[in-house]
Amino acid sequence: MAKLKTKTTGIPASTRRDPSIQKYRSRTELAARNNRLALIAFAILGVVIALILGSALLWEGVIVPNQAVANVGGQNISTQAYQHRVIFERWRTGSTLGAQMSQYTSDQVQQLLGSQGSPYAQIYQSLEVPTTFGGQVLTEMENELIVQQYAKEHGITADSAAVDEQVFKFFGYAPVPTTPTATVTSTVTPTPLVSQTPTLTPTVTPVPTQTATATITPFPTGIPTVTPGSTDQRATYEKSRTGYFTQVETISGMSESDIQQVFYQLALEDKVKEAVVGKPTTEQEQVKARHILVKTKAEADDAMAALQKGASFANLARSISTDTGSGAKGGELGWAGQGNYVPEFDAAVWNKDTKIGDVVGPIQTQFGYHIIQLEGRETRSLTPDEATQAQTKKFNDWLTAQQTDKKATKYDNWSDRTPQTPTLAQMGLPDYVPPQGGTSPLG
Repeated sequence: MAKLKTKTTGIPASTRRDPSIQKYRSRTELAARNNRLALIAFAILGVVIALILGSALLWEGVIVPNQAVANVGGQNISTQAYQHRVIFERWRTGSTLGAQMSQYTSDQVQQLLGSQGSPYAQIYQSLEVPTTFGGQVLTEMENELIVQQYAKEHGITADSAAVDEQVFKFFGYAPVPTTPTATVTSTVTPTPLVSQTPTLTPTVTPVPTQTATATITPFPTGIPTVTPGSTDQRATYEKSRTGYFTQVETISGMSESDIQQVFYQLALEDKVKEAVVGKPTTEQEQVKARHILVKTKAEADDAMAALQKGASFANLARSISTDTGSGAKGGELGWAGQGNYVPEFDAAVWNKDTKIGDVVGPIQTQFGYHIIQLEGRETRSLTPDEATQAQTKKFNDWLTAQQTDKKATKYDNWSDRTPQTPTLAQMGLPDYVPPQGGTSPLG
């Protein structure tokens, strides 16, 4: 019987690897194989780490800096712009305050920075809490956008001459020199730019027991000399400008164009201010008042009862008022225009039913309870400085209203992104000053 032929095809027969072959590989082959696997694993791990680091750098270096911390009328304020500005403003404000404090003894510094009635204290306390200061700066930046938007809507611009005027004024440079006279030549860094944030420029009455005058002024100046010629003046100006811009860039990260924008903003604001509230007026209706400030309503009621029985207002103010500034003067606050006091106090003295000589109260404010006497109301002439202050007050009131109209919004992330540098110590200020007494109804 013939054998059956096995069916075949053109496909090669499959080969099966004997599992037992593995055990016959040399140690060298096994080591090489394991090394290859390790290299592949390390490569994969390296790629993962690179992706993580790259994502972190992208987040911190690109995404976060460009995220908005506030919005005004559809325009954003970026994290980067905000952080650069806060660092600059902290340095500008703190360095000026530190220079002022360097003139006084340690005890005087404690009194000036701790007293609630001292303008120094208001500035120091805002610097002491980074988010307080940062919030003020962010509000200022929002106001700048409001000014820019108003200017764009009404075709208002600031030309290069107006910007140059702001720069020249800041550095004390007059391109067209006047007749040479004795003047004071500064030998120190120019005073940093004046902030437009109202809360950073306090106007409250200083504590009278201080031996120092509590008014923020430019850095101490040098020895009076004869005014140099125009060429020397220009050279001094160029040197000061270059040095200052370099210092600001180094400290805050702001570019020269960013710094120039600050001067442009000052020039633009002047034009918008005049368009909105007009030029400074030479006269203003004002009231003259005095007050007694106490902590509790019971104390205020007792003071009012004493006055009704014939007690001297001035003597009572000197003996019990917690506003030591006005208290030492019998409670006198002097003349002031409408809006210069905190709202509750202002409403009391400007109430049409309050007659000259009337004593009203207790009036509760953030400072405590006031007993107020209206002493006078009349239209008074203003000095140029007073007229400018009155104009600025009206303009700031307009900005506050615009904050609502423009739907100015601070996002929740702004406080977490507020810089804390430069520190108080870096600006020549004490790390902590305990608060002391002394308050004022001035807003």
